[in-house]
Amino acid sequence: MRFDHVRIRLEPLSVSNCLDMAVLFYRQYFKPIAQLLALFALPCCVAVYVMSYFYEYDLRLPALLFFVLSSPMGILLISGTAAASFGEPFSWGRVLKQKPGRLMSLFLRGLLLRAAVGSVILMFFLEDWDLAIRVLLGFVLCLFPGVWLAIRSGFLVERTVLADLSNHLHETRGSKLIHKQFGDLLIGGGMIVGYCALLWLVFFMVFDLAINFLFHVPIFFPRLGPDGEMGFLLWGDPKVLCLITFCAFLVYPLGRLAWFFTYIDLRVRRDCWDMELELAQEADRLEATS
Repeated sequence: MRFDHVRIRLEPLSVSNCLDMAVLFYRQYFKPIAQLLALFALPCCVAVYVMSYFYEYDLRLPALLFFVLSSPMGILLISGTAAASFGEPFSWGRVLKQKPGRLMSLFLRGLLLRAAVGSVILMFFLEDWDLAIRVLLGFVLCLFPGVWLAIRSGFLVERTVLADLSNHLHETRGSKLIHKQFGDLLIGGGMIVGYCALLWLVFFMVFDLAINFLFHVPIFFPRLGPDGEMGFLLWGDPKVLCLITFCAFLVYPLGRLAWFFTYIDLRVRRDCWDMELELAQEADRLEATS
């Protein structure tokens, strides 16, 4: 990666700016992102449909699959995004060939983190406990350790990949800076999650109505009636679960890209990363000419 070939704005960004840049990046590199979606989303949707249709699995299955598979998907996405942002082509072949050991380490650490958070949150589904206790416990556990771990480790991929540009800045000082800005990151992350949730709802409605209009296959809204089928359809209908899963994977890259640009903003706004890299680049130039 080359800082002198940077393709993104190294300047302070608001949450809306991060989302705007994520949308622009998503559009510009839609082809490789679509390939990533085909790798993760399509097999997951098939698995959800088959398991819910033949074995009557409910909404917890797509939630579990998305929770687990979004980790390696996000790692690959940010590895390609970081390279494309700093002068290299967005190529999956290049991403997989460049430091495969580091990539496997990120996969393992990401899955272990998801397992640690997921094993605690699974207590929310204990059927032997009273519903009010389960709801309260689930809410508390989602805040700690769920949200706390998500924020503290949320930039693991960014710091690891961008350490090629400035190892001291991203590896040594990263944890301290994230700790100091935990409140701002929590607010920004919540806004990104809220935006993606609304976008997921919009995509769900659009695809549902479009499929019914074009192919005459009712999925959710055309099947609603006065007898209250909404809960049943959302909880266990195979077609609805499949569409829920697809829309979640479709929206996830946008939120993950916005979180990547949030890290860039954190480095620039709070640590003057753009100035440090420019000084380092100028020092290398002067050393080469002397």
